[in-house]
Amino acid sequence: MTDPKKPAPIVPDRVIDPRTQPHATPIWRGNLPHLYKEGCTYFVTFSLFDAVPGHLRRKPRVEADADPDALAKKLDPSPFGGSCLLKESKVASVVENTLLHFQGERYALGAWCVMPNHVHVVVTPFPGFTLPMVLHSWKSYSAHEINSLLEREGSVWEQESFDHLVRDERAFGKFVSYTENNPVKAGLCEKSELWPFSSARYREHQD
Repeated sequence: MTDPKKPAPIVPDRVIDPRTQPHATPIWRGNLPHLYKEGCTYFVTFSLFDAVPGHLRRKPRVEADADPDALAKKLDPSPFGGSCLLKESKVASVVENTLLHFQGERYALGAWCVMPNHVHVVVTPFPGFTLPMVLHSWKSYSAHEINSLLEREGSVWEQESFDHLVRDERAFGKFVSYTENNPVKAGLCEKSELWPFSSARYREHQD
């Protein structure tokens, strides 16, 4: 089990509409385009290296104004594909503790959920810490710790990750709900707060 004293999710003071922010930075990583704007919030999904078979991988076509529920489902891999290394509590704990390590210092986590083969996060990077920097830190550190823990070598995470700018408070709420209800929809638990590696279990402790 994870430490119950870990900090609860931080809801940003306000969700900045990315359409109002200048100086968008388009970046291509692998096959996918990513758009970053300072101060904005993102819904992020990253998966284990074998979560999606190679012949099924594709570039998701999403619209900027896509409905949050539809978008999240489009980017969500099957929770039971591949090795599912994260189904082991000790491995899932590594990932969750990695996410929480700089919580409130480098970024605000609106929500997170560690599934058997992928991770969902709603995150707002603080000034000086871009989303690519945050993602690289999470994936690099956790991969090293997981390989050490399992006495294995090789890739842990898929090189690509999927991120989407969150437009407003309504979208923020939908992405948070989708993230925390993912285990319920997958049949892994009856209530979101019962999943041991999700922000849902902290909600009752917030002011």
